Amino acid sequence: MITSKLFGLILKMPLEDRRRLLTEVERKQQGQKSFIRRKYDRQDYLINIDYTVSDRLYNGFAVNLCANGLFIESSKSILPKFSQGDQVILSFDHPGKKEHMKITGEIARVDKTGIGVIFDKAVLDWWTT
Repeated sequence: MITSKLFGLILKMPLEDRRRLLTEVERKQQGQKSFIRRKYDRQDYLINIDYTVSDRLYNGFAVNLCANGLFIESSKSILPKFSQGDQVILSFDHPGKKEHMKITGEIARVDKTGIGVIFDKAVLDWWTT
């Protein structure tokens, strides 16, 4: 019953939705995190960014961006200096609004390729208006 109902629903889905569903099921079987959990769509960008953590200035590239955060690629040598919860000051040119931004946020995660930053709420309010 469950399988046939699920199969029927999948057949009614547009092809692109089926592809996303397949990707999600494959990721789950491989023990990877879901892409669906995002509240805001991420856009792939390559943005030169200056950022300050614990009063030290760094430079890198943000490789994707959304209304509530971004991901900065970082060299492995500096990653141990960062921790989840660290405050960050970001300075970059907004790709959509064509203006320079200096905003604050917090490190949400550190992985082997860089850091995920969540913007402070005030930034989110500005961004989405």
